[in-house]
Amino acid sequence: MALSQVAKIDVNQTVDQLTKLIKYDAKYIIEVANFTHYTLKRVGTHNNAEKWPLGNIFPHELGIGQFNCYSFSFAVNYQIQGGSGFIQLAASWPFPGISRINVGNIDQSGDSPAKEIWYDIDHSLNKSLFNEEDKSISNDSVIVNAYIKEVGSKNIWFYEIREN
Repeated sequence: MALSQVAKIDVNQTVDQLTKLIKYDAKYIIEVANFTHYTLKRVGTHNNAEKWPLGNIFPHELGIGQFNCYSFSFAVNYQIQGGSGFIQLAASWPFPGISRINVGNIDQSGDSPAKEIWYDIDHSLNKSLFNEEDKSISNDSVIVNAYIKEVGSKNIWFYEIREN
């Protein structure tokens, strides 16, 4: 079971600064840094293995989900409240030792956009999805950058959301 927590963040903080602020108690961490004035409202998920650990992410908030498990594979769909559109975030571990991350901007509520972005991470013929490459998408309201980072022996799937 995941341990979830939140921390207030400043729009001028960097990803590296944020990862140094948190004490990590588990091996795997999902972090969503909402640097915007929008609320990210969770409107759908796809849970293949384990469950997406975070709910709504409020403005200037870092959502943190920490867990120890054998494997996980899931995605979430967030509506950008106060802005426009939706964003999807996906994470998966392991795939023959490879961490995977993906993002999307399917403009639809519900579980199916999350499932589609998750499916792309696990089944795409695009080989770039089968590695640890950074991902990025944008819509009218936000820019989303996704990274996989190592901090000590911890693996962090980090999603940075900034205003467009």
